[in-house]
Amino acid sequence: MKMISVPALLLTSRFHSENGAIIRLLTEQGLLTGYIQGAHSRYRRPLLFVGNYVQASWRDKVGRSLPSINIELRHSRGLMMEHPLAALFLSWICPFTASVLPEGQPEPYLFQNLKRLLAIIEKTDEPVFWMTELVRFELLLLSELGYGLHLSRCIITGQEACLDWVSPKHHAAVSRQAAQGHEKKLLVLPDFLKAPFSVSCLDLPDQEALQQGLKLSGFFLRFHFEAAYYHRFFGVRQRLIKNFMMACEQASFS
Repeated sequence: MKMISVPALLLTSRFHSENGAIIRLLTEQGLLTGYIQGAHSRYRRPLLFVGNYVQASWRDKVGRSLPSINIELRHSRGLMMEHPLAALFLSWICPFTASVLPEGQPEPYLFQNLKRLLAIIEKTDEPVFWMTELVRFELLLLSELGYGLHLSRCIITGQEACLDWVSPKHHAAVSRQAAQGHEKKLLVLPDFLKAPFSVSCLDLPDQEALQQGLKLSGFFLRFHFEAAYYHRFFGVRQRLIKNFMMACEQASFS
């Protein structure tokens, strides 16, 4: 059997039996579920932090059996678990991504963007930047799953200017003119989501725009993943947003 070795992001880890754990990894080749031996040992436990960047090696699996995976740490994100907001961030986006992706479907673009997102959280001390990029990643995740929003032109008029709203029914942008009189039925499209490029720490949206972006991506995530199985993930997302807003309020009074 052929040995495969690739960089990976560890999305979930669940202890199984006395010595092992079932893990889910995201690689450029897609989502992979496998079994790791000796997961309870003092040496291996630090390898299994959510968000860790690892080198994963395994042999082609036979039939429906889980491959036995060996991982070597390339970069630990264990210290992020000591930051309450960062820990919630990891506890939301990594397990949720693992829960919605089909296994074995190549995802090089998603892999690189999640790797970038985790690096932003780790290397910048700016939660507004974290949450801004989280909204972008959530919309990218929807797009990669075939549920992407059409935000380049108005679904009613076809125009590309003044796209201030999104239709929950059509999953597409609506221009200011076409939306007149129907605003209460639509979702706001904040300015930072209108441009194809990413914002920087020097050009962040204000709190209102960020809340609008979180509401937008959250609406469509819940729309497509409404089964009871996903409720626990959305509970973590809600706590993340609540804690983030509290942190913003405390910062404004300090």
